Amino acid sequence: MKKFLMVLCCILSFGFVLAGCSTVSMVTNDNSELIYNGNAGVTIGDYLYFGNAYNEVSSLTDLAGLRDVRKSSYLARINLENVDAKGQNFTPNGVEKVNSEAIANENQFMFAIGNYIYYLKPDVHRYTNEEGASYQFNYSVLCSVKLNGDGNREIYTYQGEVNEIEVLKYDGNYYVVAYAGESLFVTRLNNGRGSTKILGERVTSVAIPSTKGAELDGYTDEWNGMIYFTDSDENSVSRVKEIAVTANDAEEAMVVGDKNGTVSFVYRQNDLIFYTYTSGSIPRTYYNNVKDLSGEFYRNNIILVDNAHEFSTATISNVFVIQYGTSLETVIYTANESIYYKNTMNGSGEVSISDAEGTDLSSATIMVVDDRLAYLITSTGIYEVDFARLALGNGDISLTATKTLATMTSINTGVYSYDGDYIYFYAGLEALTDEEQELIDKEKEEAGIEVSDEEEDITSLDSGVYLYRVSISTGATQLLGVTSYEERHSSYVYRS
Repeated sequence: MKKFLMVLCCILSFGFVLAGCSTVSMVTNDNSELIYNGNAGVTIGDYLYFGNAYNEVSSLTDLAGLRDVRKSSYLARINLENVDAKGQNFTPNGVEKVNSEAIANENQFMFAIGNYIYYLKPDVHRYTNEEGASYQFNYSVLCSVKLNGDGNREIYTYQGEVNEIEVLKYDGNYYVVAYAGESLFVTRLNNGRGSTKILGERVTSVAIPSTKGAELDGYTDEWNGMIYFTDSDENSVSRVKEIAVTANDAEEAMVVGDKNGTVSFVYRQNDLIFYTYTSGSIPRTYYNNVKDLSGEFYRNNIILVDNAHEFSTATISNVFVIQYGTSLETVIYTANESIYYKNTMNGSGEVSISDAEGTDLSSATIMVVDDRLAYLITSTGIYEVDFARLALGNGDISLTATKTLATMTSINTGVYSYDGDYIYFYAGLEALTDEEQELIDKEKEEAGIEVSDEEEDITSLDSGVYLYRVSISTGATQLLGVTSYEERHSSYVYRS
């Protein structure tokens, strides 16, 4: 009878919803609020949930390829209390598979509320058009699963590339707001389930508040509950609209713009909103607090938003608003492929950044800004930079990284998380250090296995991209993902 129940449990696990037969033990989440660390993983108590091995969705062509990816890029978890300090290149003991969905990719998005992990996975449905039937793995499905692997559920499928997605709290409820393809969606979450509505179509830009990141200053749950976006009507007339995140089917978006010039939303944190207005070929970027917005964004080439401030004479991106104390704010942003700053003391200028050896880091991606410290990532390193000088600066400023946290051969710069103590990121395996190689050689000798003198070519043995973490205080780097190369596991196959 027990054998029959085990078989039945395995069969049910392939169903749309897994009602029982937990994969792993249950974890207690003492935090009833949103837990969001970034798109590489989410930390719940002592446990880290993450996608094990990174694979590009853009490289998938058929279901067979997706099934192969699932073997390595599944949803995993590990008790971080059990991560040993043996070295950066060994998978720690105790990595558990929570479910087999392929989630570690360029579209990865993860967060937790209560007893559920929410994440995106590639769509596996076939779509038919004039050219025939094909898979659209770049489409994403919003899913949920309990912390023990139970109750795996598909909540909504975005039939379009996800351009921006955030999870927000308003009036006691949580919402996922996504700009995918040319549409704007909102999903109200409820205990692992969700109901989704389309807020806008023919959308060209959005102003969705940034998700409140754990351990980060400046982000709160305070916002006015309105989503701002631009769209075009059937006659290609550009418009600015606002609509409540709680909108029901009978509510209409309020048009607050017209065709005289073009508005494109750039960034929003809480109720501070940045947008670029272009008349002819001249773009100008403005910012405004929209808590009590009244009036139009633009009309007859004049900005009419209350208290609007001109911010830049260029199109900007990658915006970070830094709060110093109670009143002084500094904004870091990218324009024309360079980093700039502007503070409320009216100081502004270009920021040039280098490491201790003088290597230019100005093209690096800023991952997070925590108080005065920023963490930058390149394809070969992770760095800490102190932005305090920008608060009172006036003119161009040169900064040197205060720490080089990690130096590696191949780092993925698009997917990462931060929990206040560690940065989590994906990278290719590094060659073993002399000490690590000696450890493996010694254990092989004890097991009667011949030791080779040839230097290890790790890329030919395992070219996968796995999750690492680096301590922001010590710079210690550790491999967390399970590799396909057995010698990189903490428990080797040849151990007794």
